[in-house]
Amino acid sequence: MLEVDLGLLRRDQRLPIDVEVPAEHAMWQSTGVSLDGPLGVRLTVEQAGADVVVRGTLAGRARLGCRRCLQTVQVPVREEVTFLYRSGVDAVEAEREEVYPLPSRARTLDLTGAIREHVVLVVPQYAICDEACLGLCSRCGSDLNLAPCACADEVMDTRWAALRRHSAD
Repeated sequence: MLEVDLGLLRRDQRLPIDVEVPAEHAMWQSTGVSLDGPLGVRLTVEQAGADVVVRGTLAGRARLGCRRCLQTVQVPVREEVTFLYRSGVDAVEAEREEVYPLPSRARTLDLTGAIREHVVLVVPQYAICDEACLGLCSRCGSDLNLAPCACADEVMDTRWAALRRHSAD
């Protein structure tokens, strides 16, 4: 699905990729990313001398819990990407140069790792359902967006009682 036939690429010099990666795909396991529907992958793969350049768009929606009230929030995921697969570099050099190593003598090029990496980096770590979200009560856990909780307005911390008496004098 996300593999490029390098022989075909050498012959045609340019190949399109237009696929939908399901939210349940194995590439999302152990990433912490929860997609709400498929990820649209629209890429153009081009031969550039001995290297391969991949450009295009990744688009979908991620599902996160609101940081304040824990309700499910859908966050748009849309990222313009460019991957450069360079021949003749090892993994350490590739990381230093911010490219991907192009396996020598390989017949196919698997784009799964690069796509996975970019989606993990673009999905925000936290989301808020609404700027006006009141969140959960820190004492009883009630959702303050639904109704005020029954907790006392102020809970007295006895460690500060002596200072409060002193300031009242």
